Amino acid sequence: MEKKKQEANSSGSVNNDKTYVSTVLSLLEHDENVMSDVQKEILEEEIAELPKIVEGQLNVTGIYAYDQGEKFEVKAYIRNGLSEKVILRKVPFYILNSKDEILGQQMFNLESLGELPPRSARPVKLYFEKKNIKVDTIPMDDWKLAFDARLKASKTVRVQFEDLPEDIDIADKLVYDNFLNEIPELNEGEVSLSTFSVGIQKNGNILVTLVARNGNNQPINIEKVPVTLKDPNGTVVKSELFKLSDFTINPLKARICNLIFPTGVKVEEDTALKDWTVSFKLEELGSRS
Repeated sequence: MEKKKQEANSSGSVNNDKTYVSTVLSLLEHDENVMSDVQKEILEEEIAELPKIVEGQLNVTGIYAYDQGEKFEVKAYIRNGLSEKVILRKVPFYILNSKDEILGQQMFNLESLGELPPRSARPVKLYFEKKNIKVDTIPMDDWKLAFDARLKASKTVRVQFEDLPEDIDIADKLVYDNFLNEIPELNEGEVSLSTFSVGIQKNGNILVTLVARNGNNQPINIEKVPVTLKDPNGTVVKSELFKLSDFTINPLKARICNLIFPTGVKVEEDTALKDWTVSFKLEELGSRS
């Protein structure tokens, strides 16, 4: 086992005038429930021994690197020095020596880590494929784990609806609000479109209701939206580029967007089209996914 605690900050070197913060153990709910108090105490002791990190930084500290034969198991702590929770997705990791020479590198998907609360430390095990390691052995006293220097932590933001009808009743508003809470969280600076509902009206129009969210600190204007509608078999039924008029979303807000596909097919009553899906790109009619 090659063991030595090594750390790297996503923001590079730090100045002595920065504010340092400490972090506390944060576990996923499953780990919190199954892990014994003794195991938690060991993790807390390891975290207490780690150097404090600079406020506003995302930090990774390697604890050990173990040669498993086909892979190297690397245990590390990812620490969030921000005042906001963060979510990590695809992150490139490097194993470096003291000269910052690359001993190994590999991309990892960290979505399973969930949200990292502010000032928290979460243990993680990374399994580097041998093909991604450039040396036969990782030297015990000369290695460290690092993020890609260009890595930026994603801050999630909460949005609220704007421009809902003034006469909307409480029950309907609650349905919309619950929808916002159930869809994937929005990262700071992101704009997203999510399908709220798909249904066919008595007049034969297929009504697609979308929720548009703005995670920016500036208003954004959406002028065009490519929308493809697929039936439960994955067959493209409709595909059209919609031009929107004056569809502006204010910072940290969400708006309802209704799009209509005329069909000419009459039905007795408005009917939800369950298991129909919407994608935001143009596709050939009749094609299947």
